Amino acid sequence: MERGHGAWDKTLPLIAPACDVACDAGLTLVVETGNGTMVNSNWTARKLIDDLGAKDVLKILWDPANNCWCHEEAWPRGYETAKDGYLGHIHIKDVQVDTPSATLEVRRLGEGQLADQFQPVADALRADSYDGVISLESVYHPGGGDFEAGFRLCVDRFKELFG
Repeated sequence: MERGHGAWDKTLPLIAPACDVACDAGLTLVVETGNGTMVNSNWTARKLIDDLGAKDVLKILWDPANNCWCHEEAWPRGYETAKDGYLGHIHIKDVQVDTPSATLEVRRLGEGQLADQFQPVADALRADSYDGVISLESVYHPGGGDFEAGFRLCVDRFKELFG
């Protein structure tokens, strides 16, 4: 299967030196899953880590909401792909994505397309003894750009799920 006319193969030597430096320094790097990037899903993040042979030094910064853009569901596929030592950090926010219309709306936590997936992900993280960071990515606002109000509307639900 051809991937972006060789773009993937050109990405690996760009990232490998950073992994070498991190390894020498005893550090761990993370690569965030993001919209419009080479690493837009847990599948591509894991492929990157495996292709580089860097599981000991490079981890996934999993943003399940960002992965909605490429239609990777958080549960079960996203989680199953990233568990077993690939997770390094998790961002939590909720969205409603319409890829064909190129729209992404940030929603109050529990009111977007990830609403029914957060609990099984949280349960699996506990069952698998995940001890990394899970952070509320506070980018929701109820209007007028009031991100503090958005944070306050989401933080209790976040703590209920992941606290």
